[in-house]
Amino acid sequence: MAKKLLAPAIVLSLVGLSGSPALAANKAGDSCKVAGRVVTTSVQKLVCAKVAKNLKWVALTAPASTTTTVASTTTVAATTTTTTIAVVKPIVTLLREKGTSTSPSVNYTVSGDKDLDCTTLSTVIGVDFATKYISAINSVVQTSAKVCTVNAQSRAARDNTAYDTVLSAAATFAIADTSGNVQTVLLGSPQTIWVTRAP
Repeated sequence: MAKKLLAPAIVLSLVGLSGSPALAANKAGDSCKVAGRVVTTSVQKLVCAKVAKNLKWVALTAPASTTTTVASTTTVAATTTTTTIAVVKPIVTLLREKGTSTSPSVNYTVSGDKDLDCTTLSTVIGVDFATKYISAINSVVQTSAKVCTVNAQSRAARDNTAYDTVLSAAATFAIADTSGNVQTVLLGSPQTIWVTRAP
């Protein structure tokens, strides 16, 4: 009697195992939690980056080649066509407005070779930008289609000393163009403005 009951139980447990879904893989556009984290899926390489103020998985590489098989009507063999889609990231460069200043309010620019979405840059120190002798990033403004102007507040004291007020790319720097392509490399970084304030 025990053997008769055991066989159906084993069959039911095997059916239950075969029906369990596989864990969902990360994919471009999904939300993520740790900025700068890079993962490789079976389709492409992804980075966790800030897009429109939210952390999302963004493709670092083009999706794996798409293969289309076209059956031939005259032969048994099939013809295969391979298409590769290239992702073109914007090239972005950090510049300073001027080399010296007597005002604590200083400007830097992030310029690109493509139209940029400046709203993808954060004013929180440590997210997109690292600093030295800067107390706050006051604003990031879209001053033209390809230029974002970053206004920062220098911590230079009123003592006639020149303070090297530095803005540079943080480890989690990421900016998107208007097509959604994300760049994590900022050329020209760091940039220094020497701020001297009179007593």
